[in-house]
Amino acid sequence: MPLSPVAPTGPSAPDPSAVVRSSAIELLALAQSGLHYANDQFDRQRYAQARSVGLRLMELVSVADLGKLERSVALEQGHATPKVDVRGAIFHDGKVLLVQERSDQLWTLPGGWCDVLESPREAVAREIKEESGLTVEVVELAAVLDRERQAQLPAFPFHVYKMFFLCRILEVGTPDELETLDVGWFAPDDLPPLSTGRVTKTQLQMMVDRHLHPGRPAAFD
Repeated sequence: MPLSPVAPTGPSAPDPSAVVRSSAIELLALAQSGLHYANDQFDRQRYAQARSVGLRLMELVSVADLGKLERSVALEQGHATPKVDVRGAIFHDGKVLLVQERSDQLWTLPGGWCDVLESPREAVAREIKEESGLTVEVVELAAVLDRERQAQLPAFPFHVYKMFFLCRILEVGTPDELETLDVGWFAPDDLPPLSTGRVTKTQLQMMVDRHLHPGRPAAFD
C-alpha cells in the first residue's frame, strides 16, 4: 500500500503564511506586468482576474483589509519592479546617528523611499536633511539588501530593495520642524529600541563594520 504524502515538519518546514505571501506578491507582479504589456482585451481581463486572486491571497496574511490593498496595488503601474528604500549611516566619535520615528516611537537610520526622478544619492541626502536637519555628503554605497531575504516585519504587499550609504556631515542645520520625534547619537553596543521594519541590529552592525573598514566592496543579497 503506497504511503500518503506527509507535509514537512520541523525547522525545514516552510512557514505557510510566508509561502502564501510570496506567492501573492509573485502573482500581483505578474498581473501588473501583464496589464502593462497586454494589448488583447481578453488577456487584460485574465490579468485583472489574476490580480484579484493575488489580492485575496494577500488579504489572508495581511493586517490591511482588501480595500486598502486594492488602493495600494492600483497605484502600481508598468512593469513590476522592486521599490527602493535608502538609509544613511553617519558616525561621530564612535557613535551612530539615529532618528526616532513618529509612527512607532522607535529608532532607525534616517531614510525612506527614493522618489521618482531622484537618484539614490539625492534621496538619502534629502531624507537625512528632513529627518535630522543635517546636510551631508554621501561617501559610498555600503550595501544593497533584499528586504524579503532580511525577513523584516511588517511585511509589505510589494518587493523592496534597501540601499545603505555611509555619509559625512557637511553642515548642522536648525530646521523649524523635523519629520521625526528626536535625533540622537548612540554607541553600537548601547542601542535604543529599533524600528526593525526599517533597520535591524544586524544591518547596523554591517554599517559599523563598513565605517571601520572603508572602501570595501558593497555588500549585497
